[in-house]
Amino acid sequence: MNSNNQHKTKTSSSPKRRPPLPLGVQRSTIPDLITSILSDHDIDAQTHHAGLSQLNDSPSTFLEFPPGSLSLTHAQTLKHCFADPKVYSKHLLYGSRNDGSNVPVSYSDKHKLAYVMLPKSGSSTARYMMKEEFHASQEWKSLQPQSFREGMEMEGVEVMTFIRDPLKRFYSQYDEAYVRTAPWQASGNLYHINPDTKKQVTPHPFSYIYENIHTYHDYEDVFCPISTRKNRKQCIDRPSQENGTLSSRFERFAQDYDGRSPFDVHLTLQVPMMSSANGSPLHMTQIYNTTDSEGGWKRIRQQFLGENAVSIEEGEKNGGVIAGRSYPRRFNSDLVSVKTQRRICELALLDYCCLNLPLPDVCKGNHYAAGDGTMRGLFCVLGAGGKDSRTDGLIQPGIFPDELRFNRRHQHV
Repeated sequence: MNSNNQHKTKTSSSPKRRPPLPLGVQRSTIPDLITSILSDHDIDAQTHHAGLSQLNDSPSTFLEFPPGSLSLTHAQTLKHCFADPKVYSKHLLYGSRNDGSNVPVSYSDKHKLAYVMLPKSGSSTARYMMKEEFHASQEWKSLQPQSFREGMEMEGVEVMTFIRDPLKRFYSQYDEAYVRTAPWQASGNLYHINPDTKKQVTPHPFSYIYENIHTYHDYEDVFCPISTRKNRKQCIDRPSQENGTLSSRFERFAQDYDGRSPFDVHLTLQVPMMSSANGSPLHMTQIYNTTDSEGGWKRIRQQFLGENAVSIEEGEKNGGVIAGRSYPRRFNSDLVSVKTQRRICELALLDYCCLNLPLPDVCKGNHYAAGDGTMRGLFCVLGAGGKDSRTDGLIQPGIFPDELRFNRRHQHV
C-alpha cells in the first residue's frame, strides 16, 4: 500500500448504496473530490469533508472517474497509482526496475537531473538532449522514494521523463517489436524473448504476422511495393504504401494480444517502466508529454540552464533526433478500424488512468460489454481494494487487459 495514502475506504461483502450528500452541501464532481483527496488539501472544505465522511462510512465505495479528468499533473497522479503485479507481472519484469534501487538513467550530476527512458516515448530526443546540453552519462541510481529524503543519496535530484498517448504509442511499439522479433533477426527462426528467463524462445507467439515475409526485403516489398519505387533507398523515409496486408495483421494481433504478455520490451506499458516490481511507483518529479516535446524541453532548459541552453533548432542541425521517429510507420495506421483502436485503449488503460491522460475521441463512449452484459465506457477507479488491501485508495484501471473485471458488487458514485 502507498505509505502516502491516508484515506482508506472500507469494504464489505454486502455493500450498500451511498446516501446522498446532506442538504445545503455543495456537490463537487467525482474527479474534483478524488483530486482533493489525493492532493490532501481542501478545494471546497464542505464538499471535501462531507465526501470523506461518507466514503469512510460506506462499507464499500468504489469511486469511478474518466481518464484524464483529475486536476493533477502526470507525476502527481502516478504517485497514487498501483500496477498490480498479478496482472502486469511481465510488463514489470521487462521494465527491469526490480525494487527500484538500481535503475538505469541518464544522469547529470552537475544539474542534479535524471531522465528515465521509456521506449517509443521520445527517448531518442531525450537521450540526445541530456547528453549534449546537460552532459549526462548513463548511470544506475536508486529511484526509491526514501532515497530522496533529506540526507539521502538522491536528495534534491529531479527525476523526469516524457510520456506519449498510449494509442499512438502502441502503433510505434508494434512496428518496433515487429522488426526486432522478425525471422530475419534470428537466422530464419521466429522467436520471442521470455521475460521470466530473458532467453530466446521459439516459436513466435504471433507468427502469422510474418506469413510469407521471410526477409527484410520481403517486408520492404510490402510497405514499399516494387511498382512504386525506382530503388530501395526510396523506401527508407517515404510513407507506407502497403495495401492493407500489414495493417490487417496488426489488427488481428491487437485483438488476440492479451495485454499481459509482451513478447518484446518495446510492447511494455509506460507505467510499469516507472514502477518497482511490486507495482509501487518510483520517485518521479516531472513528467512531460511528447505532444509538446519542444515546449517541455524549453521548460527544462529554462529551469536548469537558463540562457546557456542550445536551442532545439541548433540541436537538429547538429544531428539530434528531435522528432523522435527515424523512419515512417511501416503499416498503414489509417486503415485500422475503430474497433481495434478501442481495443488498444482497453489494453493500455493502466497508462491512461495512472498518468491522467484523456482518452482519444475514438475511445470515448460506451463500447465494451461489462460483466452484466451492459455496454460501458472505459473508466478508472479509486477506492476499495476488497480482499487485496494494497489497492485501497489507489488508482487502477476500471478493467484489466483481456479481462472485464468490472465488479458489480462495488457501488457507483
